[in-house]
Amino acid sequence: MREAVIMKKLKYYITSLVIIAVSTAAFTVFAGEATDEKAKAFLGSYGWETGECIEKAQVIIPEPFDLVYENYNLLQKEAGLDLEPYMGKYGVRYTYEVTNYPYDPGEPVRANVIIIDGECVGGDICTVSLGGFIHSLAI
Repeated sequence: MREAVIMKKLKYYITSLVIIAVSTAAFTVFAGEATDEKAKAFLGSYGWETGECIEKAQVIIPEPFDLVYENYNLLQKEAGLDLEPYMGKYGVRYTYEVTNYPYDPGEPVRANVIIIDGECVGGDICTVSLGGFIHSLAI
């Protein structure tokens, strides 16, 4: 009986390791589709200068959009972009610190770029504090 419990726990442990390995591999594939240089060039096309990438995270564009994504997509449209064709797709969000923001908001300003299937499809400029801001890549 005790062996059965141990085998069951071992099975769960191995299954967990496989799930972690597959998730990591999937993230690596998504992250490898687009380079840091591509994201920085995309930001540069809007006039933004940045330092090194400070964060990469896997994202999914929801299908259908909720109210938050409806509003976020309005920001995208201000920059000539649209996330609607990417509903339900996975991608990678690259985050950078902006080095040429036109004024000092009293905290670091960040630029986010969403990359799906190797293409830069969206992004924003923001601060992270509760009293901060978010706006389109185009200003």
